[in-house]
Amino acid sequence: MQITKISLFLFAAIAAVANPIDAESDGIVERDVDAADITYTGQCFRKNNECRYVANGKTHYVKCPSKFANKRCQMDKHKCTFDSYSRVVNCNA
Repeated sequence: MQITKISLFLFAAIAAVANPIDAESDGIVERDVDAADITYTGQCFRKNNECRYVANGKTHYVKCPSKFANKRCQMDKHKCTFDSYSRVVNCNA
């Protein structure tokens, strides 16, 4: 009887060691975990051609694209967006 219990215990231990836990988590993307995919909405100012937005209680300034005229800030206090993951500023939103 005792040999049966020991063999059953050893069989269970070997089975547990032979099947390691999957280290990769399903359905969770690194971007979601870090909350890095946030799009902030703010206001752009034409004088400096920059977007001002508030993130975590701090005011941040980001330059609007100036290469093309349709990407620049069109008027003061116009809506602009900043994507913190791709680092893209849209001052003509």
